[in-house]
Amino acid sequence: MACRAKESGKAIRRGKPSIEWYKDGKPQYYCYGYIDTMTDDVLPECKKCRNHVDKAQDDLEAWNRRAE
Repeated sequence: MACRAKESGKAIRRGKPSIEWYKDGKPQYYCYGYIDTMTDDVLPECKKCRNHVDKAQDDLEAWNRRAE
């Protein structure tokens, strides 16, 4: 998946990666994204991204529901 913050020119590369959980022994990577220094909040592009770290818990719970 392409980084919207990078594509829009607001960042020079993807944010810092983070392994949040493992699916069948494989790490599930997410991105910390970027902070808007004017507002000290995550960039809107990052908030919308499926790879942003704030989506990790929802993905894990959805995976666990399928495994039941």
